[in-house]
Formats: sequence, structure tokens, C-alpha cells
Amino acid sequence: MHKIIHKLPVAMAAIAMMSTPAAAQEVPSAAQDVAQAADTVGEEAAQCELHVWPSYNYLGFNSGLLSGFGPIGALADMEAHKGKVATVKDLMADYLGPDIQMAELNKVGITETLNLEGYNVIVQDPFPSADEAKEDPEIKAQLKAINKRVKDKKRLTDSDADCYAELVTTHIFYHKAMMYGSNLFTGFLYREFKGDKQGFVGKGQVKNPLEEFPPKSEDMVDAAKLELRDAYSKDFTEYVEKKVMKKKKRRK
Repeated sequence: MHKIIHKLPVAMAAIAMMSTPAAAQEVPSAAQDVAQAADTVGEEAAQCELHVWPSYNYLGFNSGLLSGFGPIGALADMEAHKGKVATVKDLMADYLGPDIQMAELNKVGITETLNLEGYNVIVQDPFPSADEAKEDPEIKAQLKAINKRVKDKKRLTDSDADCYAELVTTHIFYHKAMMYGSNLFTGFLYREFKGDKQGFVGKGQVKNPLEEFPPKSEDMVDAAKLELRDAYSKDFTEYVEKKVMKKKKRRK
């Protein structure tokens, strides 16, 4: 669980111990011990940070369409897409936006899954999309700077926390092929640091099947949303198992 420091119970404990003369004699020592323990926990929590980047980078491929990645005409009248034909990218952005990604990660337990219990989770701005980078020189430069920092084994933030880790959702990729069906691929980059030195690195993508997404009619929208979110959270847990934990075991 994420550590949250409450100092009020320390004061309440001191008040309770002062209820009798005998206890009152021990208050300074007992209260001091509790306060020191809370301060120690606070220092550890302050030193341990997990920075998390959700993603705007939605990708799509459909080998069954001549266009390579076509519209979903049946959803043209959806509230979120009135006046235009929705694409799979539109639907992923709608159903699985950054806030929803974080909700799914929190549901499965980010720090618990990564064995980082006690780390403070700090959510960063979403990872930009490849489409945005093509259209906006500033975003293109931002992505270039991110890639350089990763290549140089440097942190992506200015945090100087000694106990530090990063989790980036690099892309969310809908893939449909006639022989393999539909799948949601999610790419992640996970890095651990001790001081300024980069330690463990786990990167790659995993996939989970999709049957309801994209929805073929409006009465199937809710099922498609739930399936897409579930596939994302499963991608995360399987990624940690296959690309992080197994890799760490091989290193031992």
C-alpha cells in the first residue's frame, strides 16, 4: 500500500497515556519514540517515489481493411463522436484515457504488483502520441528529449529522491489480423534508480485478446469499454510478470 503519514495519532496517544499519573511519567519517552518512528517512516516514504506516465499514444492496425485502419461507421451517432465517424483510435482515447488508465493501475495495485510497497506514486503528464509529434514540433522535441534521457540512463524527472522508479505506458495498440483475431497490445518501460545510477530496466509489450471491442452497435458499448479496460490492466500485470519479475529472477 502507498504510505500516508498521519501525525494526529501521535498526539492522541500522548493524551491517552497522560490519563493516569503512572502513565504521565512515561509520556515523554513513549511519545518521543512514537514520533521518532513516524518521522522515520516519513523519511522513507519521502525517499521512495514511483513516477507513472499514462499514455496518449494510441495506435491501430486492421489487416482486414483495405485502408489499413478504417472507421467504425456503426458508432457515428455516439454522444462522444457526433458529427463524425469514430475510428478505433477515437474509441480507445474515449474508453481508455489517461485517468482511466490510472484507475485500472490503481485497481490492480501499481506498487504491490511491482513489489514497491511503501513508494509514493506520483502521476506525470501523459506520454505524447506519435500523431501529435508529427503535427507539433514542440511535442516532437519533447519525445526526442525523452528518448535521449532514456538512452543516457537518466531520470525523466528532476526528482532527487534516492529511492526512485519510473513506469511509462509507451503505447496502447489495437491490432486485428484475420488469422489472429483482435488484441490489445500495451507497451511499458520500467526503470529503477539508486541515487543517480540506473539499475533494473524492463521494457516491452504484451497482449490480451478482444472480442467486444470495438462495439458493433450502441448497445454493446458498455461491454466494449469494460473489456478494453480489463485488457489494459491484464497487460500491465502480465508485463510485470514476464518482463520485470522473470528478468529479475534470471539476474539472481
